[in-house]
Amino acid sequence: MSDELLPPQDEEGSDEVEGYRIQLPAFEGPLDLLLHLIRKHKIDIYDIPIMLVTEQYNQYLEAMEQLDLDIAADYIYMAALLIHIKSKMLLPRGEESDEQAEDPRAELVEKLLEYQRFKAVAESFAELDMVRMHVWSRPPGQRPEAEPVEVEMSEVSLFDLIDAFRQALVRYKHDHPAPIELVHTSHKVSDMMRSLVDELVVRSPIRLQWYLEGRSRGELVAIFLGVLELVRLGGISLTQSEAFGEIVIQRGTKDIDISQFAMFDH
Repeated sequence: MSDELLPPQDEEGSDEVEGYRIQLPAFEGPLDLLLHLIRKHKIDIYDIPIMLVTEQYNQYLEAMEQLDLDIAADYIYMAALLIHIKSKMLLPRGEESDEQAEDPRAELVEKLLEYQRFKAVAESFAELDMVRMHVWSRPPGQRPEAEPVEVEMSEVSLFDLIDAFRQALVRYKHDHPAPIELVHTSHKVSDMMRSLVDELVVRSPIRLQWYLEGRSRGELVAIFLGVLELVRLGGISLTQSEAFGEIVIQRGTKDIDISQFAMFDH
């Protein structure tokens, strides 16, 4: 997962800290999120259930906000557009017949189809480039009798990762409905990064949901940011055995300097 993650930085002369910004070449914006929801729920793109998609879309935005992600304006615009389409579909139809009445979803469906076509072409070029990068000439030698069988693991998307943390947040709210005493505990991103690296030294790979079990909201946010940084640094890798399957964390191919983790707390 080759994501370019940028930690928040203070602007010169300002005390405000910007939200955690993420630049992902594989994810261009809200249309990607809509396609993700359509594929996950196996929805017919020509007959989108607006109420379900709007509810799921807003849940992702809430999770992104809780995880301190800086939500771009086009995500908010798409949420407003979905609500607008939903309201138009709830209005009673006029005297026009069903064939003459324009479907409020038509323009959105057209944009999704066009975006899906361009995305498929871009992904095919990216796959071709990836194959060429891994083509090496094999020196002459005796062929082994049997080679180990590799299990194909699909690349983990950002929305799959957000969904895993969203489920953990929902479970935490369910298990802690009314705390008796409010204790403010600060969790550092660097501490969560060190903890995950230490855990992977003992055992690798580990299941993400198992690692998140029983964590507080503050811990989940810190772990989420730490996971993004470790992926960017090459210290860990995230894989799935199938689309929308369980996310697995493995040790990365690069050696990382643990002493530098403190810079991500600012």
